[in-house]
Amino acid sequence: MTANPVARIHLSHLRANFKEMQKRIHPAMLIPVVKANAYGHGAVAVSRCLVEEGAKLLAVARFHEAMELVDSGIETPILIFGRVFPQDIPQAVRAGFRLTVFGTPDIRWLNQLGGNIPVRVHAKVETGMGRVGALDADRAAFFDALKSAGNCIWEGLYSHFATADEKDKTYSREQLTKFRQVISQVKSAGIAPPLVHMANSAGILDLPESRFDACRSGISLYGHYPSRDVQFRVPLKQVMELSAPVAHIRRLPKGHSVSYGRRWKTPKETTIAVLPMGYADGLRRHLTGKIEVMIRGKKYPVVGTITMDQTMVDVGDDPVGVGDSVLIWGDTPDGSLQALDVAESMNTISYELTCGVSARVPRIIVD
Repeated sequence: MTANPVARIHLSHLRANFKEMQKRIHPAMLIPVVKANAYGHGAVAVSRCLVEEGAKLLAVARFHEAMELVDSGIETPILIFGRVFPQDIPQAVRAGFRLTVFGTPDIRWLNQLGGNIPVRVHAKVETGMGRVGALDADRAAFFDALKSAGNCIWEGLYSHFATADEKDKTYSREQLTKFRQVISQVKSAGIAPPLVHMANSAGILDLPESRFDACRSGISLYGHYPSRDVQFRVPLKQVMELSAPVAHIRRLPKGHSVSYGRRWKTPKETTIAVLPMGYADGLRRHLTGKIEVMIRGKKYPVVGTITMDQTMVDVGDDPVGVGDSVLIWGDTPDGSLQALDVAESMNTISYELTCGVSARVPRIIVD
């Protein structure tokens, strides 16, 4: 019996998802995205599992995320999506990280601070995301600087979709057209980076024409579709099973208010199960009154305002007891609750939910 909420991380589900996504893009290489603590699942354990399954390149967002993996003993190459600033460049180069370069300032920093150690870089270009990447007007100078940089090995070229998870793929295809133009520009300059990549999870599933030498997969590796609009083409298993035990059982009369603000009152005499889990654990306050949880395969509504440390569930007259396990989301033998359904209840995405499970919820690795 657990005393607190737990996030069970099913590595067998992770392996199955990796194989499904890799099979879909073969012979392209699948780049697992393990940024943000592997979307809340635990970057070290997830990365070790994926390396065992054959991952040849991992991707993170920040320098310190890459260092965490290296410090844990992972030797597989790591691509850093975000800009590495001057103070971290010497260590990043020594560690052999693949660095993203966005323009001539990055090349200048690498020339000044990288020493004589060759550094493998991936050039990111803007095709419509409007966030980061070399703009049209800057690309020629950027590519010239990169080509002439003595210590840079141009390993990759990539961009990022803005709307691949939406039903209408028009804008995504426009981005693809722009990206192909960039590829032609690079090739005409006599350069051929071995790893060209554009597809994310949504691109892998819905836009086969976006699969180049490699594809990046994050959310789908963890068992979630990017959105309801993406075709459910492959069987995915949720890697995280989030649950909490029943800590208290209270029998309340009709008309009794529950939790802060007295926003919910019992419509009849009923039993309230109190869970030791709240918004400090990642069960957002916005979910108040909008979701159901599962106990022994049966769904029950969350009632009253979700608080920092506790959540209330109306279990009616059913024989629910202290210590019973309550499923928030995940796939279990007794039934499944989808994180995507929970996310849509508060008008967000499953990425935000899994990333938002706080550090005080232990991750328990299940093989």
